Amino acid sequence: MSKVKLAAAKGFTLIELITVIIVLGVVSIGIAGFLRGGFQIYADATERQQILTESRFVVERLNRELRMAIPNSVRLIDDLTLEIQCIEFVPAEWVSFYTTLPVSTSTLPASPSVSTQARIVELPNNRLFSLQLGDFAFVSPTDNDDIYLASEQKRQTVLACSDALDGDGNPDGDGDCNTADSKSHTAELTLSGAFADESPASRMYFGRRIVSFCARTEGGKKGIYRHQGNITTKPTLYDTGGDLMAQHLRNDLSENDQLPFAVSSAVLNRNGLVHMVLAFELNEEPMNYSIEVHIPNVP
Repeated sequence: MSKVKLAAAKGFTLIELITVIIVLGVVSIGIAGFLRGGFQIYADATERQQILTESRFVVERLNRELRMAIPNSVRLIDDLTLEIQCIEFVPAEWVSFYTTLPVSTSTLPASPSVSTQARIVELPNNRLFSLQLGDFAFVSPTDNDDIYLASEQKRQTVLACSDALDGDGNPDGDGDCNTADSKSHTAELTLSGAFADESPASRMYFGRRIVSFCARTEGGKKGIYRHQGNITTKPTLYDTGGDLMAQHLRNDLSENDQLPFAVSSAVLNRNGLVHMVLAFELNEEPMNYSIEVHIPNVP
């Protein structure tokens, strides 16, 4: 009777247990390797998508904003020691055509009593029209100095705006030119002075601020930052602050031939040109761009 009980209670031997443990270990290693490979592929794809999204965003943002720049307003500043390069430009808030313009040699009809008044085409119901007092009016800027040096007399400040001279008896009293009710769809501007030249196409640009995109190192990481401020005579080298547009920049900012931005000024037979060479890298995942942005030369 005891022999039967002993036979019924018989279990696994030590060799059997060891064999099972070894088999399970081998199977686990195989499964872990398979899962690890899948996780690694997912992580690599996620990192690749991240660097692609960030780089595409800043490239598209630069492309769109540069295309809105006033002709001949793009300029560069860099410091290889500080490892910073900035590209600056004045975006056009509004573009219009003038019918009268205060210039010393103007052949256009002008008001005999007001030497600083200009009449521009305005669409009263166009919500994109956002001219404000204190904005700058630019006429026929053919180089950087025309944009940034007031002494060139290609830039004048908008002091007042009204449609009262159109004869409809309903002046725009708020001074922002956004609600003018001119029946002729024109607005009268009072400017800070007369212009040196006329535009071949009677075109007038309006600018309010300067925008800068700076490639620099901050917190041990290289990236591209966006700044905006007042229009100044000399370009500003921003070494801190701004809005982060993209991280993981790989350009060597201490080498002149690896700086991300280059500018070719407009000439008679070619538009202005901004050449961007941007390199990004995240965990050995590189992303390189070489892009040319044309700035229309239509002063």
